[in-house]
Amino acid sequence: MKKIIIILIAVIAFYSCDNDGNYLIDGGISNPEVGTTTLEFFKSHEQLDTLALLIERAGMSDLVNGSTTVFAPNNLSIKNYVDGVLADMRETDPLAEYTVNDIPLDTLTKYMGGYVFPGEIKRENMIKDQGRIYTAENGEQRRISLEPTDQYNGELDTKPEYVYFTYQKGDDWDEWDNIDDDDKVVVKTSNLISTNGVIHVLQGNHTLFNFERD
Repeated sequence: MKKIIIILIAVIAFYSCDNDGNYLIDGGISNPEVGTTTLEFFKSHEQLDTLALLIERAGMSDLVNGSTTVFAPNNLSIKNYVDGVLADMRETDPLAEYTVNDIPLDTLTKYMGGYVFPGEIKRENMIKDQGRIYTAENGEQRRISLEPTDQYNGELDTKPEYVYFTYQKGDDWDEWDNIDDDDKVVVKTSNLISTNGVIHVLQGNHTLFNFERD
């Protein structure tokens, strides 16, 4: 009987917090300093350690550990890429195999630099709404923006703002209102500060290199 009473109290307390919107209360600002270089942080993080391996294979360790900002695809983004390539391969060869170790070196050296930008791009310096177009280390362009969201349906006094990492389609940028949401990647965690630069971690539904199946 005592166990049942305790469970009921817990459920009521949880329900009360939920109805009052207390789950939206900010718990404070966490420490953004990771205390290591960017690459060491990737190696030590279970959701980013595969990214560290690809950076080393691409010969980009010194670049990533320089004065740079990295928009980091996590391990799930890399898995999405491997699964997509494998699915394409199996359309012609049902027994095909493909792993992260099979990603060609020239692919890595050509495209990994699209996530790395010279200097520090911090959230507090980002331009809202349309954002700003930056040139990545591999010469490709990305639009970095800070955009409000309506997902909390007016429960907050001010709209939360998310950082977006947007790919360019074609040779020129589309007008802002015509940008396809599929080309916009939300940043899951922003403004991590390493001993050498800045890290923004992309949402896991992103596919490495923005790969699309044929």
